Amino acid sequence: MKNPENRKSPVDLLYPSQEKREQVKARRLALERLPQDYIENLEIQQVASFICQSNQFRTVQILTELNTDPEIINYRLDAIDDFIADPRLMPVLYKIIRDMLDNDRSNMRKFTEPDSFDTFQTQLDGFLCYISCVESMHEFYEKKHDNIRSRALRGLFEYFEAIYSSSDFIQVRDIVNGLKEALGSRIRSVTVAINFNERMVPVSAGIVGYSDTEYIQKPSVFEKLLYMNAKKNENQVQGSLFRKYMSNRSGDGDRAVNEIDRKLFKGLEKITDDFKERLAQALKSYRLVSFDDLAGLEEQLDFYDGAIKLIQLAEHKGLKMCRPELLPAERREAEIKGVFDLCLFKSAIVRNRDVCGDELIVRNDISMNDSERFFILTGANNGGKTTFIRAAGLCQLLAQAGLYVPAESCRISPVDFIYTHFPREEQIGINASRFTTEIKEFKTISDTITENSMLLMNESVQSTTPKECVDIAVELIKIFTFIGARGFFATHLTDLAYMCGQFNCEPGVRSKTASLVMHTDEATQKRMYRAEHGLPSGNSYAKAIFEQFGIDINKIRNR
Repeated sequence: MKNPENRKSPVDLLYPSQEKREQVKARRLALERLPQDYIENLEIQQVASFICQSNQFRTVQILTELNTDPEIINYRLDAIDDFIADPRLMPVLYKIIRDMLDNDRSNMRKFTEPDSFDTFQTQLDGFLCYISCVESMHEFYEKKHDNIRSRALRGLFEYFEAIYSSSDFIQVRDIVNGLKEALGSRIRSVTVAINFNERMVPVSAGIVGYSDTEYIQKPSVFEKLLYMNAKKNENQVQGSLFRKYMSNRSGDGDRAVNEIDRKLFKGLEKITDDFKERLAQALKSYRLVSFDDLAGLEEQLDFYDGAIKLIQLAEHKGLKMCRPELLPAERREAEIKGVFDLCLFKSAIVRNRDVCGDELIVRNDISMNDSERFFILTGANNGGKTTFIRAAGLCQLLAQAGLYVPAESCRISPVDFIYTHFPREEQIGINASRFTTEIKEFKTISDTITENSMLLMNESVQSTTPKECVDIAVELIKIFTFIGARGFFATHLTDLAYMCGQFNCEPGVRSKTASLVMHTDEATQKRMYRAEHGLPSGNSYAKAIFEQFGIDINKIRNR
């Protein structure tokens, strides 16, 4: 099977040119040399299945391209806007492309010289389906061309328009329409001669002529004897035999009917030879204008269809997804309103099918600029820190994939890569070997990260003593803010939040640091899952979690 990546489509709905596609491919190969743990940490596989279940692998590839090319990003966003503006556009394209693809696989690729009227008609139907698809595309574009603005979709329709007006397609259409007419008009009846022996038993038969009119002469006495009762077709000998064969489409019956068909086709070779020759010419012209492989185009429509259905689902649940506005990469900024995490959204709609809006999922704002670009994120256990930074990472990823993002509004600069460091729960705690591994991981990051990169750290530097954790975290923050990376450090090391002023006074710092806290209601200790500017209270609410699971000293005493 061909690799979908290498399939050539007549029009590329994802890349504005073959050159751009090759550039992205080369870039993706280069990015694969960098740490790939962001794919698991941001749950990109899950997001890909949410967007396009039928082609998850290719969707992951698109999401992890981390496009920085505004032309490619806007090329895709413009196509999505066209699909949203006209809800009929997607189903029409889907039907035409799939009909052409199914027809090409089922009929045109299996094309052989016909030896019966059955195979001839099947092949003729294949051509008629192809003609119908091209004509349907032409008719739809004639009605809608003023409303189609994206280069991708205009290019697709213009490709079909070129086919529609090509001499090859016109030849196919003329040949096939001529054959269709000839099949129905040149042979309406056949004259058969039957030879009998001296006992009037038929011993041989052959075709002696054909006509373009039906045989309507009343049956003679001899024919009545032969047919038993010509007025009642159901009692005709030939009719009974034929129904017997047709009702048993296997074994001898099927072979007998096919043999009759083939012999009749051969017996009329003066006509059918001409049919075969014209059909072969039509096939030659078809192969000059038809797609070599429609599968790539179908996969791209699957991708867009899934992306649009995700937007519609979010809207149905009272949430907004928007077209991101791309800012220059050198500005290293983001202004995002009402962002939410797609992974949590997916699980939330399964758990709470009737809940919408803020009751379903909490949304947050993100602002990155020269005043603050790197954030120390603190807050209670289970307060939403991981969800928040994952939402930020996925928003960045989707924007650069040329998709709508889960937010009310989004203005964002592209990043050259997303680095993540999410130690698992079982890896947190004093552990010398784990500490060594962590330092090696940060060495790899610091060697390749740039001022245009994003860094997401989640409970990093937790494998040595508390004081040493703080000291090492301080050094890492100084390194990454000096380089100029943007991002978040979700941590229980609350001392770091009080040191933002110190970080911002470091010489040559390129990313200013700020403190964010996941808000918790002090009275009820209820997690509000909202990120707010401010300093941590110093309480991680671990005791509340301890009691939440039923461990209470007074209950133990009473027991």
